[in-house]
Amino acid sequence: MASRIWPVLNLTLRRCFHSARALKSVPRKRSVARRFAYGLTGSIVGAAAYDGLVNELENIQGAQRFLRSFAIGLSISVDYAWSLKGLQEGDGVYESILPEIHLRSAKKLLNGCLANGGLYIKIGQGVAAVNHIIPKEYVDTLRQLEDRCLTRKPGEVRALFMKDYGVPPEELFSSFQYEAIAAASLAQVFRAVTKQGEQVAVKVQYADLRKRFDGDLRTIMFLQKMVALLHKNYNFGWIIDDLQGTLREELDFIHEGKNAERCAKDLAQFDFVYVPKVLWNLTNERILTTEFIDGCKVSDREAINAMHLDLTEIDRQLFTAFGQQIFSTGFVHADPHPGNVFVRKDPTNPRHMQLVLLDHGLYEQLAPGVRENLARFWEAIVLRDHAAMQRYSQALNVPDYRTFAEILLQRPLELKGRSNTFSTRLTEQDLAYMTRQAKEHFDRIMGTLRAMPRNLILVIRNLNTIRSIARDHGDPIDRPRILARCALAALGPTRRNVRNFLWVTFRKLRFEFLLWRQSFHYWIISNYLKLLTRVGRSPDTSHLMNINIDV
Repeated sequence: MASRIWPVLNLTLRRCFHSARALKSVPRKRSVARRFAYGLTGSIVGAAAYDGLVNELENIQGAQRFLRSFAIGLSISVDYAWSLKGLQEGDGVYESILPEIHLRSAKKLLNGCLANGGLYIKIGQGVAAVNHIIPKEYVDTLRQLEDRCLTRKPGEVRALFMKDYGVPPEELFSSFQYEAIAAASLAQVFRAVTKQGEQVAVKVQYADLRKRFDGDLRTIMFLQKMVALLHKNYNFGWIIDDLQGTLREELDFIHEGKNAERCAKDLAQFDFVYVPKVLWNLTNERILTTEFIDGCKVSDREAINAMHLDLTEIDRQLFTAFGQQIFSTGFVHADPHPGNVFVRKDPTNPRHMQLVLLDHGLYEQLAPGVRENLARFWEAIVLRDHAAMQRYSQALNVPDYRTFAEILLQRPLELKGRSNTFSTRLTEQDLAYMTRQAKEHFDRIMGTLRAMPRNLILVIRNLNTIRSIARDHGDPIDRPRILARCALAALGPTRRNVRNFLWVTFRKLRFEFLLWRQSFHYWIISNYLKLLTRVGRSPDTSHLMNINIDV
């Protein structure tokens, strides 16, 4: 009997014993878990407090920017993969859906750039600038970043001066206005007066940009590499690589000051161009002080008219100055938009105007060989020397010389075919022919731009920017004629003697005659088409005579 009961009793006792031990160990395990949770929470709070006191929460904010960027990148990748699943290029549905995905993705990028600020806004602006490659939906959406800047904390400017100079700006200057007169993605501009009584403009970099630069750039580079791995058709990594170098230069205001002085030296022969002088004793890597210029933007027609200045003269000087940079000096301003080009009356001669060039953070250096080939190519356009055009175009690594010429001229290289045959009415066949020609031109131009070396893209973007200024002025001058003269002037012989003088004179006279003949021919055809439109014999065909490509 006992032998039967004992095993059962023994088993029951062992279970009770183990249950009791288990009950005793539960609080202990919970206690360890609780202590671990408290320790982890304390560490996180302590790290956050330390980051707030020492780095102003920069590490936490950097982590937030990374996570936000990663989530946006993942969302865009999933959207493309899911929406295009099972579709192929050319089936119709693919082409109809793709613009919608582009637009959704561009809006996500825009919101991410605005939320992250700083470097993200600058890179978004840079991506929008390469609009000959990036889909239109991205370009149109990201262009909203052009007028955006960071929201700044009160007292930041004063703190930056204290850190860099050891004194607040009101002690460094006789007076300092804390209200910014201009702002952009990297800096703000303030007005001040020096101890010597000179009116100055003080460009102050956002204080945290240098701290965030490397971390944010690593995040962006990491994300674009991940996109390249996931999407085989993605090939825009070089855009970020290019922007990386230029952005580092833009963060150095000493570099910008030196660029300004070189620009002033290169254009010193022109009385109608002025570059504000740099006050080096009040300039460092994050603060740039220059003389204050009282003028108006070159796009402000109302202010220009109030000063009684001539738009034709302004545009002529504008193209001459930048033609000099492109063909002669090779040191080319990378962004001559209206906010960076001011107009004023010449202080030494109020009857004349003066262009004031601002914001010298980014320049492109064109090699002498590129400048010479470009000038000779433009000369060959005027001379109608197709063999020379092809030779110099290939030397510039642009295979299609005809399209390259049209990109530079922004008008057809030759006016042949039905558009060059005079009649009292344009038939449907004539209009269809001209429209087809314009469409073929556009397709060839976009293909040529995608294959073009990047230094030439910058030249074309530069020319396009100043041409848009002239277009807003009503196109009062013949732009190709002025640029052609700049190109020929850059090819003049260095030695001065009677023989060279006679040769240069003959060459210039011949060149001017051919320029006049081309301009007159284009004027005749353009006005003939306008006349037909005016008398109701043809719809508006002016867009077919101009090749407008935003680069």
